[in-house]
Amino acid sequence: MPSDGEHSTPPAPGAASKPTRQRRTQRSCDICRQRKSDGPSGSSTKCSNCLDFGCPCTYIDPPRKRGPKNKLVEELQQRIAVLEDKLRSPSICSLCARPLQCRSNGASTPSVLQHAPETNTTSTGAEPQPPEELAGDISQYALVDRFGQMSMKDEYFGAASGFALVNNVIAVSTSRQDGHSITHLVELIHHVRRQWEEDLYNQRPHYVYPECDLIASLLELYFTNVHPTFPVLHRPSFEQCVAKKLHLSDPGFGAVLLAVLAIASRYSDDPRVMVDGNPLSSGWKFVAQVQVVRTYFKPSIHQVQFYCVSSRVVVYSQFEQVSWLYLGLGIRFLQHRGEYCRKREDYEFKNELWNRAFWSLAILDRMAATFTGRPATIRMEEYDVEPPLEVDDEYWDHGFAQPLGEPSFMSYFGCFSRLWEVSIKALRRLYASNKCKIRMDWIGIEWEQNTVAELDTAMNDFFDSIPPHLRWDPNRRGAFFEQSAILHVTYYYAQITIHRPYIHKQNALAVPSLSICTDAARSALYIADIWINRLQRVPLPFLLAPVFVSAVVLLLNIFGSKRAGLPIDIPKDLAHVETALRVLKFTKSR
Repeated sequence: MPSDGEHSTPPAPGAASKPTRQRRTQRSCDICRQRKSDGPSGSSTKCSNCLDFGCPCTYIDPPRKRGPKNKLVEELQQRIAVLEDKLRSPSICSLCARPLQCRSNGASTPSVLQHAPETNTTSTGAEPQPPEELAGDISQYALVDRFGQMSMKDEYFGAASGFALVNNVIAVSTSRQDGHSITHLVELIHHVRRQWEEDLYNQRPHYVYPECDLIASLLELYFTNVHPTFPVLHRPSFEQCVAKKLHLSDPGFGAVLLAVLAIASRYSDDPRVMVDGNPLSSGWKFVAQVQVVRTYFKPSIHQVQFYCVSSRVVVYSQFEQVSWLYLGLGIRFLQHRGEYCRKREDYEFKNELWNRAFWSLAILDRMAATFTGRPATIRMEEYDVEPPLEVDDEYWDHGFAQPLGEPSFMSYFGCFSRLWEVSIKALRRLYASNKCKIRMDWIGIEWEQNTVAELDTAMNDFFDSIPPHLRWDPNRRGAFFEQSAILHVTYYYAQITIHRPYIHKQNALAVPSLSICTDAARSALYIADIWINRLQRVPLPFLLAPVFVSAVVLLLNIFGSKRAGLPIDIPKDLAHVETALRVLKFTKSR
């Protein structure tokens, strides 16, 4: 069969006549192809338009094989997928996409990665070559290589980013000159890691871990006392990684382990977790080893988990303001990877770890914003993440299916996140700056009444949605008791947050708001009293902030009622204040 570029050839003079089928050119000439006009028809070798206008048919541009119009895009997408797979491999250099090999520098020196010798690319397993129809347009493959070297495989660029245009440019570029132009543009903005940056990035910290028996005991304390109300980790996989000693080879995981050990040390009396036997220093020797910012390129799940867990460590120290910065770094890492706008398309282990990390950081960020009165780092309208999956850790290996009739420990996490969404909505609307209120028309007593009523309705709807195993029951036992206590104390804390701006205003909201705040404060301290008497251990910050604010509200109510001459049961409220002091003193001891 003739190719698309072949023309019919008349027989040579004197040659024997032989009945042959007339060959004709099936493709349009260069001009007609650009105009998308018909090619030769019938026995003519010229295009219809060229015959009509007396134009010569030229076939200078190379022919293209028949196929789908987006063949070029499909081939480029396949090429990008191959490069991404290679760059994700720990044995591939992200600088030049060449294989790496380990070189031993002695027993006391960590192994160093170096480039492996170049191999013949025609051998088995070699770099895939571009298809024949793209051989003349190799510059577009160079473009893909350039983007593969820009260390962006773990970065997320939204629709507003200039990088979002890259796919469009590649899709419409069809000539070699276009490819050269795109490649030149990429070279101007393209940043390849330099050697001195690589040296800094590849520095391995020297962590010192405690004895194996102490690690085991501290992990048990952490997953018993912290994990039920702060499930950022997945216990089975985390303990497996520790058993395999992953912390000795992966500094990122090692940093998470040290932060976990530091928190667990608050619940341990082992002198090995203290500095000079001082209980207030419990766990400090672990978390003090980890530098805050170690990675300058791609964030990993371990780094996000570290900032999430370590923010709970420093909140007990005199550097508690650092907790705010750790939360900001963790959230920026999530945004760096696009984990704030990723739908759960399927249930995968890796995706669920990122989902837990997002919601843990979002909750802690809202707690910090409410307690300090500062704006939250990420707003509700700025993320689109599925709610936490209500499946216990041990069922992740069983298709993420919670057994029917068995309440999940993760139901608390979903309820807790929904409660803080209501709370942060109140923080943004009722405590906004004057400029924001004017721009959003959030002014006037009528608007305040409607907003408070809307938030109260949301709180009532939330309370009605609490599952039976998490409803408050002072006789409940186990992890569900602690989850129920934290959930209800936080609920009353959110009620105070909504109504306390009006307890001293001279308007229609003053009297009902003061009554709601005092009742909520008494209820929160009542639950906290039962919690501390039964468990006798250091509470997490989930309990401390509501206890402190509840005590302040009751003192304001006592002093204000005495000044106004209103009847009040002062001894009863003072007893609740004493409960708050007892909880805070117990916490201060460790």
